[in-house]
Amino acid sequence: MEKFRYMGRAVILHLNTRKEGPEDAQELALDLKLKTIADQLVMRFFDADLAGFVFLSNGAVRNNVMGPVTYSHELESYRLDMVDSSFFGVRVKKFSLEPMDRFKVAMTFSISLKPSGDEVARIAEFLQDEIELSLAPSDNELDFGDSTGVRTVHVESGADDELLYTARDLVANHRRASVSLVQRHLRIGYNRAARLIEALEVLGIVSKPDENGNRTVLVEEGASA
Repeated sequence: MEKFRYMGRAVILHLNTRKEGPEDAQELALDLKLKTIADQLVMRFFDADLAGFVFLSNGAVRNNVMGPVTYSHELESYRLDMVDSSFFGVRVKKFSLEPMDRFKVAMTFSISLKPSGDEVARIAEFLQDEIELSLAPSDNELDFGDSTGVRTVHVESGADDELLYTARDLVANHRRASVSLVQRHLRIGYNRAARLIEALEVLGIVSKPDENGNRTVLVEEGASA
């Protein structure tokens, strides 16, 4: 099973500050609850067959009286990028997935991090607002597939690129994922465009190349991944 990762827009529903650690060395901690409307592909991080179970072939929810699907497992050692800051050692937990029509999923989840006092104040300014964020395992090596066929991709350069969100929207709107498209529209060099495409692959925005080198865009136009 792939490691969970998410890049897109989310609303900060709630935040809570607290102290954690030994009494003589306590650190400031922040808990956030977030909600986003994601594509059905996000379900693959939890169960490869989940989307096929909850959606009909036309994108309608199979059972309208079905409640959200919850997962209690906690993920550790994540990197979080949001509101112009990067946080490491982030914990991600309390997932809730509620299927919606048109292959959409209302996903809520909680994250715990250790910010500075200034960073808490800046994050608090966005309470109840929609922000751009990126969550990924912080070892920069993201696994694909099961233990019998793991593929490891190093995407640090592309994932850290400030044009990543722009590249995501570009390929989603054009319904085409190519290095030349990104290079031409963003007016950047070939190597940088190639790194961005690889990062979009890791984040589940585009497929890996087929035998002819072509990629498929896996999200709908204007959708968050």
